[in-house]
Amino acid sequence: MASKNTVSGTLVDDKGTWTVRGRVTNPITGKVRNKSKSTGYKVKDNTKRKALQVMAEILAEWEKEANETLPDHDLTLRYYVEAWLRDKETTTRPNTVKSYRDYANLHILPALGDVSVRDITWRTLQRLYEGLLKTHKVVTVRKYDIVVSGALEDAVRDDVIPVNPAALVKWPKRTQPEARPFDPREVGQILAIAENAPEPMHSAIILGLCYGLRRSEVCGLRWLDIDFEQGTMHIRHTVTQNGKVLLDDDHTKTQKSNRTLALIPDTVSYFKQLRARHVQYGLPLDKVVAWPDGHNFRPDGITRMFKTLLKNNGLDPAIRFHDLRHMAASVLASSGEATPKQIQEFMGHDDISITYGVYVQSAKDSGKKTSAAMSKALAGLMETPAACSEICSELRFG
Repeated sequence: MASKNTVSGTLVDDKGTWTVRGRVTNPITGKVRNKSKSTGYKVKDNTKRKALQVMAEILAEWEKEANETLPDHDLTLRYYVEAWLRDKETTTRPNTVKSYRDYANLHILPALGDVSVRDITWRTLQRLYEGLLKTHKVVTVRKYDIVVSGALEDAVRDDVIPVNPAALVKWPKRTQPEARPFDPREVGQILAIAENAPEPMHSAIILGLCYGLRRSEVCGLRWLDIDFEQGTMHIRHTVTQNGKVLLDDDHTKTQKSNRTLALIPDTVSYFKQLRARHVQYGLPLDKVVAWPDGHNFRPDGITRMFKTLLKNNGLDPAIRFHDLRHMAASVLASSGEATPKQIQEFMGHDDISITYGVYVQSAKDSGKKTSAAMSKALAGLMETPAACSEICSELRFG
């Protein structure tokens, strides 16, 4: 049986009115809440007996309210995780809830699901997370903690536990990943190999290097997001992964990530040819970056194919696809024509310090002044006379 909150009170003269001052005590946590309510009777009218009767009713009402939703103090973490997930279903995107549920079922509930929340300490969680950190990145384990912390916070609200032990966990010091030093020769080399890369890698590289798109944004870009008449590209749809499951959603990483970019003139012809080829092949005009049979390109597929492409062309396989985004920002910064604010908006960063602290690297010995237009900047970095328009002119389905 669950222990019950206890209620006590006294009748006091509060500015001439009989008033009940009470205390609701949680026997598990020892937490005390003070309450106060007027009886409505005036002291001067000699009404103390009537006020005492009303006080008994008030105390009974407080006791009922305090205990009608009081959960059993031996409820497990499983109970609170499942309740937290149900609450999230009404306030959070379905794909996000599915991710939370997967985190819960994969490691959290198997390890701690049947443990009473009263028995979970910060050391309990520390051991769990340290075990996960042996095979997972910190950012991933933090996602598991979102579920655990949210569930335990509900237990705090229920007065079942006094504090949330998840708040006391010691995490490894977070360090910003170092961006690869900007080398203009690599930019030209990657653009050159993009010319001969089959689809969908060809279009993925153009979007990553010329437009600075993230993997999720590359895979999520749709033809309806490109307006050739207005000369714009709207970044508002992403494809992410939760294990082998693709999450196709109308949202970006952050609010600032939802942005509209001007089409780079030297890439327009390429994208028009790509769209025409999709129509010719009878593909649904959905994703811009897609396999020749119309299937979606997966973010993990980008990583694998890009690494293979680099290796086959004699480039450093340590270059990540995300480094193309770094290069795009660095190209603009080194051109001297784009303001810091413009580069921040181009990259879709909430904080300009991210743009310049992580992504933008100074151009080593380039000494070149290019125009603010990415097409001209990229053309100036090519090792061969070929312009970006020539590189992007042919569509190849390998």
